[in-house]
Amino acid sequence: MSNDTMSVADSSTALIGRNWWLMLFGGIITIIIGLVAITWPQATVAVIAILLAIYLLVSGIFEFIRGFASGLTGGMRALLFISGVLSVILGLLMFRSAFQAVEILGILIGIAFLFRAFGVFFLAADDKNGRGWNIFFGIVLLLAGIVLLAYPVSSVVTLAWIIGIWLIVIGLFEIIGSFMLKSAAKKAGV
Repeated sequence: MSNDTMSVADSSTALIGRNWWLMLFGGIITIIIGLVAITWPQATVAVIAILLAIYLLVSGIFEFIRGFASGLTGGMRALLFISGVLSVILGLLMFRSAFQAVEILGILIGIAFLFRAFGVFFLAADDKNGRGWNIFFGIVLLLAGIVLLAYPVSSVVTLAWIIGIWLIVIGLFEIIGSFMLKSAAKKAGV
């Protein structure tokens, strides 16, 4: 390596190394969020569902208003009006009760899993590389989507558990990484 390359690497390590505690803080927050998701999965899912309801209402209103913009084709205008109205209706339905909000969230995630499964199947049909894994992944997504549609509330709560565990693992790696970064910065003379 040239001296210029070494000085850039050292300055980058120094800059990041001085702020190792940010990575540590992020890891701690990630673990806390994971613990909350595991400890109170129903409440976690309810909060996410309410946030989705707010998003659907706001985005639906804006899509409906965008439908009045000039220069749109008739089809695009109709699509904006229809999707805006449907978003507002779904958002309002989600505000009726926490159970209904979680149920709609589960159904939307199930539909998203189904769309993703079919996308992976199409990818497997087009690309021979990794075809077996794509088919396997598509089947897993398809089954998960069907389960989510059949049992939306309990499935979403189970997803909260899985995500909580995943966040705890990520948080632990972030904390370990922060101390490794601190050590590397110390070795670099920061």
